Amino acid sequence: MAFIESSAGFSVRRAAIRAAAEGGGVALAALWAAERLFPGPDVARALCAGVGAAWAASAASVGWLLWARSRSARSFWRAFGGGMALRVGALAALAAWGWRREGVSLEALLLSYVFVLLATLLTLDFRYLRLR
Repeated sequence: MAFIESSAGFSVRRAAIRAAAEGGGVALAALWAAERLFPGPDVARALCAGVGAAWAASAASVGWLLWARSRSARSFWRAFGGGMALRVGALAALAAWGWRREGVSLEALLLSYVFVLLATLLTLDFRYLRLR
């Protein structure tokens, strides 16, 4: 029995790592495109921070949801709420960090976070968390 549980944990861990890597690819592609469309040092710094925060929040949330899904429905819904809280908390932290900060475009910071978060939601959550 312990062997089966350790195997299931390995498969969840592997799926979470794969999801984080795919999310990283989506985030890097978005960062590359945004830096080409909106050049400038203030914008580049904000884009890097926003994209990085969106990727980290999405990867952590998907990993948490994958782990919780293998436990129970109650665990899954708690992780779902926690993932939403994590994403909102990251947005609030970014807004507080970028507020009136010299050399950071607040618009680029928040927009890059929101759009990359949506892109990772569409790719990672729908790909790895399908209903069965």
